[in-house]
Amino acid sequence: MHPQQPPIHWGGAIMWRGTTPGVPIRTGSSFVGLGSARHRVVLYPISQPDRVTGLATINWIAEITVDNSGGWTQGDWNRRVTVEEFAHHFDGWNYGWLDVPAMLRGAREIFEYPMIDRDPVPTWVDGRVALLGDAAHVMYPTGSNGASQAIVDSRVLGASILAHGVTAQALKAYDDKLCADVSALVLRNRGAGPFGLLNLVDERCGGVFDDIEQVIPAAEREAFMARYKAAAGLIIETLNAAPPTIPPGARVRG
Repeated sequence: MHPQQPPIHWGGAIMWRGTTPGVPIRTGSSFVGLGSARHRVVLYPISQPDRVTGLATINWIAEITVDNSGGWTQGDWNRRVTVEEFAHHFDGWNYGWLDVPAMLRGAREIFEYPMIDRDPVPTWVDGRVALLGDAAHVMYPTGSNGASQAIVDSRVLGASILAHGVTAQALKAYDDKLCADVSALVLRNRGAGPFGLLNLVDERCGGVFDDIEQVIPAAEREAFMARYKAAAGLIIETLNAAPPTIPPGARVRG
């Protein structure tokens, strides 16, 4: 559909991913990011805590950014690795409430990925063919919105078919509604997305502080996240107040 599109874009970020049993942090479903956009750990639970042990399955991503001038040299886009290959980047990351080295070593399997995306394309539709999900807009997973965006795509496409029938016009309506806005989100994620907040802390104090309010006041933090949520369509109040994208029981006629 877009044969002249530039190659896959790799900005130098390498991710290692795994799951480890652990105690959920803060609310029990909190998403936690530590470090800076160039050297960080992200973690969040993906199961309920076990009733006996209190441990949930914690999904984690450890990430560093390296010089990308030579391109990705590992060959494999999904390589199983040992913890010894990368854990040294996070030596000393023990905060009492979270022991990062222990969490990394507690994983049964660990996989290495380059963080990649593609430049946005001007349209996802060619006649009676439409792209959705990563095929339409592969993006950096800095906002945890890759899978959720694919769900949004499918819902909007379904609503367009309800409105216009199984026609090329329905595909055009879907493309018109999403392509430009999601293309902007692809580029926003390339610029660190919500993790840009960690960059601000790092730039202002090197990540060392006693009172976060003296580094980035709450109002500034909230405004930063509000801008990202608005761009990504993640404003809770707006979502909760909106009618269903596809009304319950709706069916395509004919």
